[in-house]
Amino acid sequence: MKKPVKIALICLLIFIGTLSFTLVFAAVLTPNHESSGVPDAHANDSVLPKLQGVTKNNALYNISLAFINVTYAENLQNILINPNSSKDVTGLVAYMNGTALAENSPITCKLESGDSMQINLTLPISEFATGETVNLCVMGDGFGSGIPIILP
Repeated sequence: MKKPVKIALICLLIFIGTLSFTLVFAAVLTPNHESSGVPDAHANDSVLPKLQGVTKNNALYNISLAFINVTYAENLQNILINPNSSKDVTGLVAYMNGTALAENSPITCKLESGDSMQINLTLPISEFATGETVNLCVMGDGFGSGIPIILP
């Protein structure tokens, strides 16, 4: 073989090797939400609550969250308000599907596939200023989410 042909073949082999390595490396780094055919329950955030709205009425802020038609069964363990703050919130009342929960008790429930649930948190206006950002930390067995909310 002539020298230019050998150089061309070597360059072609290097190119093919580099391309193969790049494709394999990219496939390894690409997130895959399925493992052994079992879908990842949180790949589409199907269990995280949706903020329905925030209102101000009768000296209270009302924060409305909803879990809508959850895909996989989950346990809601609690919802914390400003978890990194040393300030205690007094007068907080939580409602789950319209039923008031005991003050200072964790907001817990078992959500089954297909369930929907409404959660309302009422905060006294005296505890928070208009325009202040409140951070909600929604925690469950296999999920967690921070939701920043600007009060009206």
